[in-house]
Amino acid sequence: MPVKLIVTDLDGCLLRSDSTLPSNFKEAFELMEKQGVVFAAGSGRAIDGAAVPFGEYAQRMAFITDNGARVFHRGKILKETLISYEDYAPVLEEAERLDDVFPVACGLNDAWVSSSREVTPKILQELSKYFPSWRACDLHNIPEPVIKIALLHFDDIEKNIYPFLRKFDGNRLRVQVTAYVWIDVYAAGLSKGVGVKTLQEALGITPEETAVFGDYLNDIPMAEHAAFSYAVANAHPKLKECFTETIGTNNEESVTRKIIELLNP
Repeated sequence: MPVKLIVTDLDGCLLRSDSTLPSNFKEAFELMEKQGVVFAAGSGRAIDGAAVPFGEYAQRMAFITDNGARVFHRGKILKETLISYEDYAPVLEEAERLDDVFPVACGLNDAWVSSSREVTPKILQELSKYFPSWRACDLHNIPEPVIKIALLHFDDIEKNIYPFLRKFDGNRLRVQVTAYVWIDVYAAGLSKGVGVKTLQEALGITPEETAVFGDYLNDIPMAEHAAFSYAVANAHPKLKECFTETIGTNNEESVTRKIIELLNP
């Protein structure tokens, strides 16, 4: 059965280490369009940050952003799930007690950082990759609905910070390590896999017609909804165990190379 939907993670997967698209992306994208394949970026980034690398291609593709909290197809919102202040306030309070944890609240329109925290050059460099712009406020009084809370910590966040936040992972919230330095907190029951399913149902595409690419723990649920799942060689070991095949690294442009191979058997 031909592939009709291709979903890939961005950072550490499709994108090279300098956060740019592979040199052969244009070839892969045009091949997908020619064969009627829907291409989607599945990311922990908010929509503004996820769209930036794609430029003019962004309006011709789909996005699963905020780890499944929002799903878009050609600019149209297919799914959007918020979290309440009552649910995320305890997470913020815990983060404020921990050393060197920098919280970011992702609203429907803007990213928000604490007006009482300094944005150091190191934090600025990391923020700029995911949030093209942001505003400062009291994070306990954010002036718009919130999609997720992102927490930044530069020294192995899975080992050093996640154990303090695991207690919030339950019926209301999902606490997910998404990178070496990031944890995302969003509505329970969501995942990139749920985002893949949302696209499939909206577009009439089956798991047997779906291929996914990933590199980190938050990508694992995508494999549950795809017949073809590819881990880049630089992926987290746990993800490689769950995906059907391991390909080359992101810096070897392995995702786009595999897409071209799939569509030109």
